[in-house]
Amino acid sequence: MKRLLLTFATTILALTVFAANEDMDSLTLVANGRTDSLAMERMFRYRSLHTADSSTYSTNVYVKFNYQTRQRNAALWLVPSMYAIAQGQRSFVSEQYCRYTFRDIDDYDIQQQAYCTTIPHNRSTMPTLLKFLTPQLYDETLYADHIISPFCRDNRTYYHYEMTEMDDNRVRIDFRPRFVSNTQLVRGQAIVDAATGRIDQAEINGEFDMIRFRTLTLQGTQGPQALLPRYIQTNIAFKFMGNHIDSQFEAVFNCPTTLPDSVNSKGDKALFDRIRPIALSAEERAIYEQNERSERSERSDGSERSDSTGRSEKKHNYMKEVMWDIIGENLIHSLKAKNDNGYIKLSPIINPQYFSFNKHKGFSYRLKLGAQYNFNPQMAADFKPWVGYNFKFHEFYYTLPLRFTYNRRLDAHADIMWKNDHHIRNNSVIDHIRRQYGDLPELEDKQLNLFDDNQLSLKNNIQPLSWLAIEAGLVYHWRKAVNPQAMRQFGEPDKYQSMAPMIGLKVRPWQKGPLFSIDYERGIKTKRTNTAYERWEADISMKHRMKRLQALNLRVGGGLYTRKKNNYFMDFANFRDNNLPEGWDDDWAGSFQLLSSRLYNSSDYYLRGNVSYESPLLATSMVPGIGRYVERECIYLSSLSIAHTRLYSELGYGFTCRYFSMGIFASFLGLEYQETGCKFTFELFRKW
Repeated sequence: MKRLLLTFATTILALTVFAANEDMDSLTLVANGRTDSLAMERMFRYRSLHTADSSTYSTNVYVKFNYQTRQRNAALWLVPSMYAIAQGQRSFVSEQYCRYTFRDIDDYDIQQQAYCTTIPHNRSTMPTLLKFLTPQLYDETLYADHIISPFCRDNRTYYHYEMTEMDDNRVRIDFRPRFVSNTQLVRGQAIVDAATGRIDQAEINGEFDMIRFRTLTLQGTQGPQALLPRYIQTNIAFKFMGNHIDSQFEAVFNCPTTLPDSVNSKGDKALFDRIRPIALSAEERAIYEQNERSERSERSDGSERSDSTGRSEKKHNYMKEVMWDIIGENLIHSLKAKNDNGYIKLSPIINPQYFSFNKHKGFSYRLKLGAQYNFNPQMAADFKPWVGYNFKFHEFYYTLPLRFTYNRRLDAHADIMWKNDHHIRNNSVIDHIRRQYGDLPELEDKQLNLFDDNQLSLKNNIQPLSWLAIEAGLVYHWRKAVNPQAMRQFGEPDKYQSMAPMIGLKVRPWQKGPLFSIDYERGIKTKRTNTAYERWEADISMKHRMKRLQALNLRVGGGLYTRKKNNYFMDFANFRDNNLPEGWDDDWAGSFQLLSSRLYNSSDYYLRGNVSYESPLLATSMVPGIGRYVERECIYLSSLSIAHTRLYSELGYGFTCRYFSMGIFASFLGLEYQETGCKFTFELFRKW
């Protein structure tokens, strides 16, 4: 009972953090009463009074980009999408014409209908700039899931405001970070209509994910347009390892020309000459003219020559084709192909984002492939395998999942998966040998309890109700001893096979509530299988999104083997060793970072509790100099109860920035300190 209470104490701690945070918000609003002008209150309330107006609203949007390469070197090849401008000319222009269809102010679809650029082969570059295209001024965040908006009431605790009255019943609001400069905070000013609280225009200055930006947005005047820009100009500066690229883009909303839905044009400059709502600058016209001269020159400057027989022979620059087009495209950049029916995507062969480090696991690397084919709106096939290598153990891992979706509306799909992503231990093997041969010293060095685990699973999932999902299938394990010669020497089998029907239920009673799951699996005896078992597992998990990019992650679960044999493996679905640790967004909060791999399969039951609290501004963000780059911070607390050992706990702190994510963890048995370790993953250009 003591262990049970201690394990669930992590949940109580998390709820205390949440309650304290909410109370602090209330106190902050009172303490900042001097900024409670009528104009600001109206600004904070403006979206809530006009949200319904944006439903089923569409608009035509014209966007123009220009790029100026100030400095560049070979390191630019390593930046996703920069391959296109890493050689050749230094100035480029791109234009696109899109249809935006809004279901809500921050829920919309973008249909690109026309695209024209001077970048070779109609490529695009720096797609991350599109994130800065439409700032959501009245949301909690300006851009998707980053940068805390100063125009949202819940965020005012992070900002200092100064107001100046202007003519025409308007006020100017200057804002800056209240406590410390940080990549999640901005500074600037806004002109607000004092009578309605509508933001007329705003200037925003900030820095996020290797991008320094300055945005000027002019907002619409009425209806749903008042929540959206009518014109945006953003200046971008990108600097990385001696490379310096400046970019400026302009976006014009509510363009008068509406193109047919069937239009999907690329490279048609004449079309843009007809629909462009703002004129090109003299510099941009010069870039287009230079590009046209270069294309004419390539077609007529001897790109074709005659051989000795008089036949025309096209000249090839094989070094360029091999080094740039093959290696540049596929070795250090994603390989993508897409059409109306599906896509295929291969992650870069060399990509620091897929390297990770863990004290017990050492360095790991993984490579991912994604492919999908859509038969019709309800049916599709997906194949998303990954392969990985652990440098410490010199081991190769893979997972090959194939999914056939036959009813998207019911999330009905059939899965087949083959994988070998982890080792598993069978401690009863050594116990059996010791009973027969005694406690031989060499047993500890022969890895007799370690097996390679290959798994084949066939499962079907269906969600008949919005709150209920049902999964059923068959799981087959083929386990081979790492040291088969020693196993045969002691008269033990070197292979174990099992086959088990399984069924699982997932229940989410309300949309933003916890997810309850229960899984049952029972091994069956056949002529080819020699492992029988029965396993139950239950799990409760929840990610509670709070204000100002804060989040509370909770997970409580347990598992039990109710059928025991001397040769069974303790192989739980929700409590297992991971030989290829992943990044922050891949669920650090639900894992044990320092737990020895031998403890995962040594007990016929487990009871676990994991709690983590995320916030953009906690501790490291307050450190002068380096704190400005910290994007998120997190506190972890995890506890585990298994057989034959005291309560195991981990306490950790982690942060992520534009370059990497790092966590530091300490482990305890009961109240006794055990060790400290860290986890590290690259984040550089992960969002690009």
